[in-house]
Amino acid sequence: MDPHDIIEHRPIENRSTVRRMDGLPRIEFRSSTFAWLFQSGSGWIILVLAVAVIAGGSYAGYWWQTLAVLTVVLSVFIAWTHIENRTSLFWIDDQRLFMRRGILMRSEEEVELYRIKDVKVSFSIIQQMFDNGTIQISSSESSGRLASVGPQPRTTIEVTNVRDARAIRAELRDRVEAIRQKRGVREFDIG
Repeated sequence: MDPHDIIEHRPIENRSTVRRMDGLPRIEFRSSTFAWLFQSGSGWIILVLAVAVIAGGSYAGYWWQTLAVLTVVLSVFIAWTHIENRTSLFWIDDQRLFMRRGILMRSEEEVELYRIKDVKVSFSIIQQMFDNGTIQISSSESSGRLASVGPQPRTTIEVTNVRDARAIRAELRDRVEAIRQKRGVREFDIG
């Protein structure tokens, strides 16, 4: 008897089409290292400070040593931030917001779309020029960081330096409303 006969063979469903309603495409987004470094105020401050440190080291006669140390420190910091951003992924399907985060220890969470209370996008002056921003999602789900306590605690999920944040907010808001209407869910805040 062939050992391959023991395994039950059946077609594998494509995971991207398993929970689809109405043919809505999956939308993925994450923090962008490029947007953080070159299209945000904090990134510009880091770059200006790096130039100031190099200028100070050059003035003191230690320009190449200063440049070498600064290059190593900034490279490690930027590389770590890039790895954090690449290993964190957020996506929206027709019913849920999924979050996958972590470098060494990974976590995967999901929030039902009908439980999302508010979606806020904030922009610094520099982020406005490049249309990236910070998306803050407030939910009655227990995932994320606790934003309020009481009889109905809310949690907040924050994703910084997201490209095209306005469009993602609009799409998320539309999907939340559609799933609420489909399920007949109404939002009531007591207190």
